[in-house]
Amino acid sequence: EGWFFQWAFTGACATIVAGSVAERTRLEAYFVYSIVLTTFIYPVVVHWGWNGGFLSAWGAYPDEDGVPRPLFQRDSDSNGMIDFAGSGVVHMVGGFSGLMG
Repeated sequence: EGWFFQWAFTGACATIVAGSVAERTRLEAYFVYSIVLTTFIYPVVVHWGWNGGFLSAWGAYPDEDGVPRPLFQRDSDSNGMIDFAGSGVVHMVGGFSGLMG
C-alpha cells in the first residue's frame, strides 16, 4: 500500500547523496553506494523515526494503560521526534550519507 510512497522517498534520499558527491566519485561507486543506502541503511533509520521506533513521538514503549510513550522520559512531558511529511529523516540520511561519501 505505501510501497510507491516509500520508494519515492528512498529515491530522494539517494539523489541528495548524488548532489553532494558529484564529480568526486566514480559512477560505479555511486551506484554501489546507492544500493547499500536504499537497501540497508535508509529502511532502518526510517523505522526508528516513523514507525513507532525509539525516536518517534508516538513511542515504542506503551505504559501500563497502553498509551505509547517516547523512549526519553516515558511520561507526558516527554517529546519524541515529529517528522513533518518525512522531510527530516530523508534529508538527515541523505545529508549524512553524502558527508560520509
